[in-house]
This record gives sequence, structure tokens and C-alpha cells, in this order.
Amino acid sequence: MICFNCKSQIPDNVTACPNCGAPVMHQAQIKKEISFRRWQRWVLYGVIAVVFIGMTAYAVKIYLDNAALINRMAEMTQSLETSRQELAGAQQTLTEREGQLAQSRGEINQYQGQISEAQSQISQLTESQQALSQKTEEYQRTIDSQAQSLQGYRQFSNDLGSDNANIFNTLVQLGVGTSNIDLSKIGVADYNLANGTDGDEDGLSDMVEAALGTDPAKSDTDDDGYGDKDEVLADYNPAGEGKMSLDDNFTRGNLGKILIQIDGRQEAWYINPQDWRRYYLGRPGDAVNALRLLENIQSQ
Repeated sequence: MICFNCKSQIPDNVTACPNCGAPVMHQAQIKKEISFRRWQRWVLYGVIAVVFIGMTAYAVKIYLDNAALINRMAEMTQSLETSRQELAGAQQTLTEREGQLAQSRGEINQYQGQISEAQSQISQLTESQQALSQKTEEYQRTIDSQAQSLQGYRQFSNDLGSDNANIFNTLVQLGVGTSNIDLSKIGVADYNLANGTDGDEDGLSDMVEAALGTDPAKSDTDDDGYGDKDEVLADYNPAGEGKMSLDDNFTRGNLGKILIQIDGRQEAWYINPQDWRRYYLGRPGDAVNALRLLENIQSQ
């Protein structure tokens, strides 16, 4: 039993509340407690009903959410399967494209090889054309020089005696027009170098210095402390640095020939097969006497 005054629990057989001393009326107290218990019971039922309804609503919500989630998962699964199929198709396409790319690369490499080969052939053809043009120009210069020399020689031969004319004709037949560059590939012999006026007294006549490209007014053209004649006979460049670029193959191909210097005053040089050096014969008029003197020396 409960005391309605202090709301404390009291025994059922007491007449007054032992806590607050309020009188206890059993009949009225029982009715009030029964009414109170009923009210508590209905409140409890109401709370239970509310809780049940709330739980039911929550369960329904969970069910609906789960159903929606299941539907969404099914859609996602279907979408994923579609994406997998598309990915498989894309991978197959990529594999095909990679194969095509590899094939294209092979073709490109093949084309590049062909292009490189064609470029090499073009380069070789260009070099051949340049070499042919150079040779053609050299041959043309040689022909022109020989034609000019032959004309001069014929004019000069009219003034020669019968004996000298024979030597001169030999000179014309053996003469080959040659540039200064090619002529410098053959060493110079110490022969007929001081014949004529020598302004700088270096042992080389002015005509020889003109043929060699040195300064007729200086005994040491390049000012290196060595005389022009000493450098020429030692195969050094008298007008610059270093040695002359002698060419044995070129010399071998012209042994026994008379080379006409087409870049100068058409001086003649005889290439002696015995020592592989060139002997200065001078200009056409002087070459006859020089060639005769050289024949006398060789016969001795």
C-alpha cells in the first residue's frame, strides 16, 4: 500500500503512515490504489502500444528500405554485368587495336628502312654526280688547257729548227694539263730551279717561284726560318704550315709524263720514273732546251 500523503510504501495493516503520520483509511486507500493501478496499467498499455506501433512502423520502414536496397543492388548487379561485358568488348577492341598498332609499327619500321636506304642511295648518287661534275670540269679544263697549249705550241714550233721541233712535238704529245692542287701531290726535284732571274737569291728563279706559288721577293715566303728552296726539296709547304700532301698513287699514274700547269703560265714538269719526282722544264719555249738537257743527263 502507498501513503497518498508522502507517497511512501507502507504495510497493509497499519492505521497511520509510519513515515509522515497521516491516517490511513483502508477502503478509500484501496479504491484509490486500484484506480491508480488501473491508470498505470492503461498508461503502460498505451506506452506498449506506441512502442509496438513504432517498432512495427520501423520494421516496415526497414523492410521497405531493404526491398529498395535489394532492388538497387539488383540494378547495380545488372549494371555491373553490363559494364563487365562492355569492358570485355573494350579489351577485345584494345587487343585488336594493339595488334593493328604493332602491324603499323612494323610497316613504319619497314618504310623507314626503305627511306633510309633510298636516302643512302640518293646520297651516293649525289656524291657520284658531284664527283662526275668535278671530273667533267677537270677534264674540260684539261681539254681547254691542252687546246690552248697546243695552239701556242704550234705557233711556237714554227720558230723552231728541225731538231728542236721533234723534241717540241714530243712535248706536245706527252703533255697533260694538270691543276696546281694535283701537281702539288708530286715532290720537286733539284733540277733547273735556278735557271733565270732570282730576285730574292733563294736558289729559285722568279719563274719557278711563280710556278710554285711562293713570293719571288722573299727568300722565306712563310717566315718560318727556312728558305723556300730548302722547304720545297724537303717536301714542306714553302707558303704555309706543314708538309706537302704527296700522293704516291697519283705520282705512279703519271710517271714518264709531262704535266702542263694549267693554273699558271703553262709551265711544264717532267715526272721522272726513276726517283718519282717532278722536274721543272719551264714554259713551252724553255721546255725544249730543258727536256734536251734532261735527256743528256739521263743518258750519262
